[in-house]
Amino acid sequence: MYWVQMSTICSNYCTRDKQLELCGRPRQALSIPILFQVAAYIVNIDVILSHPDLWKYISIPIVAGLVGWSTNWLAVKLMFVPLEFKGYKPFFLGWQGVIPSKAEKMAKVIVDKGLQSLATVSEVYNQIDRSALSEQIVKMMDPRIEEYVDDLMNQDNAALWEKVPDAFKRRIYENVRKQMPIITDKMLEDIGDKIDDMFDLEDMVVSILTKNKELLNRIFLEAGKAEFKFIVSSGMYFGAAFGLLQMALWIFTQNWWILPLFGLIVGYATNAIALKIIFKPLHPVHFGPYTIQGLFLKRQSEVARVLCRITTEEVITINNILYSMLTGPKSERTKRLIQTQVRKAIDETTSWGSLGIGTPITRAFIGTQSYIDLKAQAAELALNTAESELMHNKAFSEGQSEIIFELLRSRMEELSTEEFQDVIRPAFQEDEWKLIILGALLGLAAGFAQLFGMFGGIM
Repeated sequence: MYWVQMSTICSNYCTRDKQLELCGRPRQALSIPILFQVAAYIVNIDVILSHPDLWKYISIPIVAGLVGWSTNWLAVKLMFVPLEFKGYKPFFLGWQGVIPSKAEKMAKVIVDKGLQSLATVSEVYNQIDRSALSEQIVKMMDPRIEEYVDDLMNQDNAALWEKVPDAFKRRIYENVRKQMPIITDKMLEDIGDKIDDMFDLEDMVVSILTKNKELLNRIFLEAGKAEFKFIVSSGMYFGAAFGLLQMALWIFTQNWWILPLFGLIVGYATNAIALKIIFKPLHPVHFGPYTIQGLFLKRQSEVARVLCRITTEEVITINNILYSMLTGPKSERTKRLIQTQVRKAIDETTSWGSLGIGTPITRAFIGTQSYIDLKAQAAELALNTAESELMHNKAFSEGQSEIIFELLRSRMEELSTEEFQDVIRPAFQEDEWKLIILGALLGLAAGFAQLFGMFGGIM
């Protein structure tokens, strides 16, 4: 009855206002009394609280807020899960998280828009403490030198090696041990001079992140943690605001389509608005004491630290770089360099002054072809050992990630606003229309549920 009376007052106001206009009298003459009458009904708390449909009307903004929150929460979830496609692919029935489904593309974006704009491969390699890395390699090889030498000699010369006096063997072991730091230092120096020809950063990053989609998700989730939280919580606030407008309209005109229409609008708008204001405005806009800027862009320093920390601890590690150099698309050049250094080391190990015999005598002692085979086998053993150790032994990266982290972090903090937003913007932008449309459809469904569940259906 309360809402009918209010509608009648407003209707009477409009009718009398038109009559005054036809008589040539000012429209304001009765405006103020009418407004006071409306206001009196609005503040009539007893009438409002006693209205039989009060809680139905109050439910409208509450439901709209819940719709906004739930659709935004679901939108964020569907950006990252499931990691693999779930459903029936031939008919496109199913879903895969937006980020995992675009893993290769996202990884390339991280390289193109982020890493390569921060530092070159040569710069990263030159920041590494090579002496510490060399010490680690020598430390890894030292306990195995005797095993490796014995394995090499026994492959083709087992009978002959068995007859070599133990004292002579010990001199060989000791000489190889002395040569190891020199060989390692020279090898690392040669790699530094030619690393651009031996290492493909994009291939390494894409390979790691496409195989480990959970890590790819974590990069975006942790870098955009505050923004994703805002997207979810803002859905409730924006949804409730739209719900108040919806309630006011429903009071005066209870057309059945209002609830479904506003449900659709709430589901669509809460997603769209939240996604926009994360990156807009691009540059700070000042309103008196307040400064408005895209939420993600305001946190550039914090995001740079988080993003670079994960990247340097999980992706751009010394282990991964060296392993990629041995297995990636440019690995042949790396292998040739190692083989050259190992062969030189064998020649030096069997030269005058090292063992007291010369290379020609050594060749005569074990045979020319066997000597050539020995060098080839030694190089192959070195490569296999390096691949195995780099895959399982994380000690190479100890202490090195912090150096790379500081380099990348300082560079990322210096990026312009336009460059910085490109680092993570693709995660939000890629297929975001699907998430917005999904939110709209869920809002539409919630509107129909509210119409039939609370207001008795189409009237």
